[in-house]
Amino acid sequence: MTPLVECVGLTRHFPIRSGVFGRTAGVVHAVDDVSFHADRGETYSLVGESGCGKTTTGRMVIRLEKPTSGAMRLDGEDVSNLTGKALSAFRRRVQAVFQDPFSSLNPRMTVGSIVEEGMLVHGIGHSPSERRERAKEILALTGMSPDSLDRFPHEFSGGQRQRVGLARALSTGPDFIVADEAVSALDVSIQAQIINLLAELREKLGLGYLFIAHDLAVVKHLSDRVGVMYLGHLMEEAPAADLFREPLHPYTKALLSAIPEPDPAKRGKKRIILSGDVPRSDRPPAGCRFHTRCPEATDRCREGDIPESHPAVGRRVRCLLYE
Repeated sequence: MTPLVECVGLTRHFPIRSGVFGRTAGVVHAVDDVSFHADRGETYSLVGESGCGKTTTGRMVIRLEKPTSGAMRLDGEDVSNLTGKALSAFRRRVQAVFQDPFSSLNPRMTVGSIVEEGMLVHGIGHSPSERRERAKEILALTGMSPDSLDRFPHEFSGGQRQRVGLARALSTGPDFIVADEAVSALDVSIQAQIINLLAELREKLGLGYLFIAHDLAVVKHLSDRVGVMYLGHLMEEAPAADLFREPLHPYTKALLSAIPEPDPAKRGKKRIILSGDVPRSDRPPAGCRFHTRCPEATDRCREGDIPESHPAVGRRVRCLLYE
């Protein structure tokens, strides 16, 4: 079966300019050779520390960034170089929910105008009244009342604003939504509500998600599969249940060990403390990019490219321990 969204070897490098003439003084390796896919009705999550490249990957998926190399496919069709009407048609099918609900909504527009804007751009609805009725239906899907239409974003809480942002994304009838840190700016109790809402909409509408987060605990109950990124590389990918039960890569193990355990009976797990800082992305280390902080690194980890291994069905890991 053809995946709904497939990324193959996505790479994004940013030149570092310096001097009066803006000569290239270096290159930031934001994303290097990242490949994954997501099917209809599936949530694929990307996790990792800040600066690992997951947001840049998401921006390439929604075509806000153009890959330096690699390809992004929608229903098997390469969409990496779309322009004009073809790009507009793509963006109707692939929408985004951004991190900060306080800055991602135009404060001068009513909620109704915000939700209806995408319909206007893509020619959805034959009249203003038809678009308004559709906006009411979409807001109801996200748990917002019809009287929200004539109010402004500043009249709502953070969680309500994020529901409006989600309604805006749903207004074009998308197949796939990129949710970039969509709950990280919210209180913990509100985070749970939005995650449950995303799961309900996935079941009801058959949506696919790319869910981007730095907190593994947040993605545990929403994800079908999880990719773990570090310094631009995808280090491990596995079904969510397998990843949380038995992480393979030393970096994934360290991330999971940092998740607080609310059940006192299950506490006592060993915390893995990583030494050193994340290397600079304009000077990534040779070999495995994690070897400078890895407690299991050997001399071989410091040399050459580290190939992906497939230790089990549906699992892949970039680590010499599993070659």
